[in-house]
Parts: sequence; structure tokens; C-alpha cells
Amino acid sequence: MFEFLGTIWNTLLFNPFLNTLLILAHLLGNNLGIAVIILAIVIRLALIPSTKSQMEMTKKMANLKPELDSLQKKYGNNQELLVKEQMALYKRVGYNPVGCLGSLVPQILVLYVMIQVINIVTTNQIDPNTIYFKDWLQFPYVEGKFIFPDDFTKFFMLDLSKGFNEIGYNLNGLWYFVLAILVGLVQYISTKFMQVMQAPNTPKKKKKGEQSPEDMQAQMMNSMNTIFPLMTIFITLITPAVLGLYWLVQSLMLVVQYFIMDKEKSIKALKDMVKIDYKFNKNK
Repeated sequence: MFEFLGTIWNTLLFNPFLNTLLILAHLLGNNLGIAVIILAIVIRLALIPSTKSQMEMTKKMANLKPELDSLQKKYGNNQELLVKEQMALYKRVGYNPVGCLGSLVPQILVLYVMIQVINIVTTNQIDPNTIYFKDWLQFPYVEGKFIFPDDFTKFFMLDLSKGFNEIGYNLNGLWYFVLAILVGLVQYISTKFMQVMQAPNTPKKKKKGEQSPEDMQAQMMNSMNTIFPLMTIFITLITPAVLGLYWLVQSLMLVVQYFIMDKEKSIKALKDMVKIDYKFNKNK
């Protein structure tokens, strides 16, 4: 069973992504860094329908909050009837409770397969039987390994096959540290931007001095948005720099995605982010 699933995974995802990355690198002068950037851009553009679906479902759920609260008060003592009324509400407004999950799955699968591909390429553990165009790519295969050109993993001041933990605390290691900080910073900004884009349009009313569930959820999300970039920085420091480069481009392209889908709202979201940060710092 697991062997069968592994065959499907390799056939439909891993092998195509691996070959695409190597073909792009070959076409772009045997440069792995540029190939990763191009592939990250293409992947994000291809995921626009999935991101759009996720955004629509999240917004619908947020805007349904008042009606769901009303149903909870009315049918809270009858769970069976409450679920029935909730499903009727979802059907009426066209909301799919598993829609967000369904749109997230492709993004998670693509990220996971790219991490696998990057690991195989940077450690040079490529099975030659998985390469579709061995003769055309012209990478020599000696003693179980492909022989890539010397500059294959070079990208500006980085060797993409190495991480900060391998380079150490020296001038060269500084560039790996800068990359990790950039990855964390851009991820933080892009995640905040996504939150503002997906926020409901209707303002939340609350009594003076009372903290609403939405406020509590927002505080929790802000905490997570701080923790995840820090985790990303740490992972980028201890893994090959090519993964950090991929994450960096992916996070930047997330913002581009939203501009493509709704330019006017994206500009407004950026302005709202500046206002939120200004108020937060002012209240400090």
C-alpha cells in the first residue's frame, strides 16, 4: 500500500518537480538559484485559484459570524438542530466548511515536495532513473552521483548547498545570516498582509472595556505570526541556503498574488497595515 502511494507521489509530484528544476537550471546557464526563483514564481502564479478560493471561504466565514452567534443563542441547547441550521446557512450563502482545507492542500503538497526536491539536489542523491532527459541535460554521472558544474549552486555570495551552520561565524557566514533575517521578515510582512486581506469587511462592535472573541483570536494570531517567522529564521540558518531563497521568493509572491487578484484592495491593505503598526507602536 505504502509502496503504491510512494509510486503515485513520485510519478505525479516529485519526479516532475525535480526534472523541471534541473531543466530550468540547465536552460538558465546551470544556475540553481535562478532556477529556484523562476520555479517559485511559477508555482505561486499557478496557485492563484487555490489562494483565491481560500480567501473567499475565509471571508465568508468571518462575515457569517453574527448569524452564527445568533443561531448559537437560539439553538444552543439543541445541538442537532443547531448543526442543521448552520448547514442550511452555509448552503444559502455558498460557504463550504471544508473549502479552506481543500484550497490549502495543494499549497502544502507543493511546499513539501519542493523541500524534498531541494534536499535531493543539494545533497546530490538523485536517482538517474528519475531524470527524463539525462542525455540532453549532459550532467556526467560518476560513481552514483551527478557531476554538476562548479558554479551550479553559486548565487551571489552564497553557496546554496550550504547553510549558516556549515559556514560559521565569518564574513561569508554573514550573508547566510542576512538571508535568514530577510526570509523571516518577509514572511512576517506577507502573513500580516494576508490577514488584512482576508479580514471581514464588517466592523466588530463591543462594549467598552470588553475583549471580544475576535480580539482574542487576533492576539493569538499575532503571537503565532511572531513565532513562525522566528522558526523560519532558525530553519533557514541550519538548512541549505537554497531553501531560504525559495521561501523568500514564495513570501514575496504571496503579496503579488493578492495584487493580481485585487489590486485596489491590496493597496488599501498595505495602508491599513501601516496604520495598525503605527497605532500599536503609539500605544506602547
